[in-house]
Amino acid sequence: MPFLVRRLLSTVPVLLIVAVIVFLMLRLTPGDPAAVLAGDAANTEQIAEIRRGLGLDKSVPEQFIIWFGKLITGDLGQSYYYKTEVTTLIGQRLEPTVSLALITITIAVLVAVPLGVLAAWRFGGWLDKSLMGFSVLGFSVPVFVLAYLLIWLVSLKLGWLPVQGYKRLADGFGPG
Repeated sequence: MPFLVRRLLSTVPVLLIVAVIVFLMLRLTPGDPAAVLAGDAANTEQIAEIRRGLGLDKSVPEQFIIWFGKLITGDLGQSYYYKTEVTTLIGQRLEPTVSLALITITIAVLVAVPLGVLAAWRFGGWLDKSLMGFSVLGFSVPVFVLAYLLIWLVSLKLGWLPVQGYKRLADGFGPG
């Protein structure tokens, strides 16, 4: 059997174990999701109806089989907050996520490769040590702190990008 096929098949038990752990974490946490959805003014009949609708009246193994079957077929259910399909919500957020990831990777490569070449060119010198210190600093600063600093610099001080919002890549890059 080819190496790639064996590697792919070896992920199946890992995914099953992860699915069981995720399901149990969701299902066995304290509190009753039906009571939370029903609200404070709900009576026991309304809570019981919501429990039936969610399948919470079934045993935990039955719930897992139903949940896993829907997961495999791509039915992620409906968002209780937005009252729409989860797959629709994921689809709406896919383009901004992918575009942000691509732009981030592009900038990282355009900055990291030349700096790495410079550091290798002057190995052991002051430039190499300075770039190594800069790199360690970059890994040490929490991501949210770096994000706030970049928003402050790029958006507020330099005015290159808006502070918030999203513009589709198909509409062009930059202001306008």
